[in-house]
Order: sequence, then structure tokens, then C-alpha cells
Amino acid sequence: MGLFIYDHCPYCVMARMPFGMKNIPVELTVLPSDDEATPISMIGVKACPILRKSDGSFMPESMDIVAYVDQLDGAPIFSPSAEREDLSAWLKHVNLLLKQLLYPRWITSPVGEFQTQSAKDYFTKKKTKELGDFSKALANSETLIAELEIKLQELAPLLYSDTQVNAQLSIDDVQLFGRLRAITLIKGLTIPKKISTYIAYFSKACDIPTFYDVAQ
Repeated sequence: MGLFIYDHCPYCVMARMPFGMKNIPVELTVLPSDDEATPISMIGVKACPILRKSDGSFMPESMDIVAYVDQLDGAPIFSPSAEREDLSAWLKHVNLLLKQLLYPRWITSPVGEFQTQSAKDYFTKKKTKELGDFSKALANSETLIAELEIKLQELAPLLYSDTQVNAQLSIDDVQLFGRLRAITLIKGLTIPKKISTYIAYFSKACDIPTFYDVAQ
């Protein structure tokens, strides 16, 4: 099987997780941010992740991919989401904050989708409409980082342990790690021990590297 991704994309991280945790071989392909033709030829729209199944057909949507891959051997490891209102509220509250901190940093990071100027320009133009000027967000980093540190302190007690959100491995872990992995790109961010251990655990278990070494 093959998985077409953007390395920065939280939904692509989610789609990668069952492959790593179940040691299922997959060929990863990072698509340039400005490549519209390839995903459109596969699924009719510009979106990632995209799974190329063993039969050559294509599947979009991260959660559909997770469910499909997890059940291939008839022994799924992710229990359904607990539909926790506290966790959903936390993710909703940090959504814009994460975009403000991460969008301007992704285009100067070493991820594969932004290796050309045209790819960087494509992403910047598209996301500026949503976020506003990237330079203003960067200039406000100190305040934004302080806000995120407060939110991370609020998140820590919501985790059942430093390896699981709930009492058992679940889709909630897929959705949370998918988003938390990216915060390792933010230089100077203080991450609570429980959360940093959680990130490290899933990074290793899923074979999905963090960004501490290239933080900015």
C-alpha cells in the first residue's frame, strides 16, 4: 500500500498511526503543497491523506483510512472515541492558536511539501486568507506561546495516563497525537512532562518523528 501525505498535516499524521503501531508496511509519498494534479487524479479533489490500497484503488479521509488499516487483520487496536466533551472543547479552543503558531513556521521547516518556493507561496497565499499576515503572527509569538502553555497545562490532567487519553487506546489518541506532534516545531515552548511523554510514546510507537531538532 501507499500513503500520500503532507508531513505537516495533522490528518496525515492520523492516517500514518495504525501503520506504525501495527508494523504494516506502507510506502510514504510527500506531495508538494502546490501539486493539485496528483491528488485530483486520484480522488477528484486536492486533499491529503490518500491511501492507495493493495488493489490499486484510492481512499481519502484520515479516519476512514485509520479504520480500514486497523481492521485489515481482523484485530483492531483503536477503540471508538469516548466522545469526551472536555477533550473536544480543548481541541476547539486551541485550533486557531495552533494555526497562528504553526502556519508561518511550516514554510521555513524542512518538511517535504515546502521544498520549492512555489509550494511555499501556494500555501502562504491560501492560508493567509484564513489566518491573516504570517509575519504578524510570528511577531506575536511570545504572547501566543504563553497562551498555548496555559492550554497545555489544562490538557495534562485530561489524559488518563502519559500513554493514553482514556483507559484504553482509542480514536481519541489518534486525533490528539495527530495535532500534538506539530507543537514540537515551536521553539521555546514549555510542554508539561505528561504531554511530552505522551508525544514521545506515540512518536516511537507509530514511527512518526517529532520536530524538536528543527524547532523554530
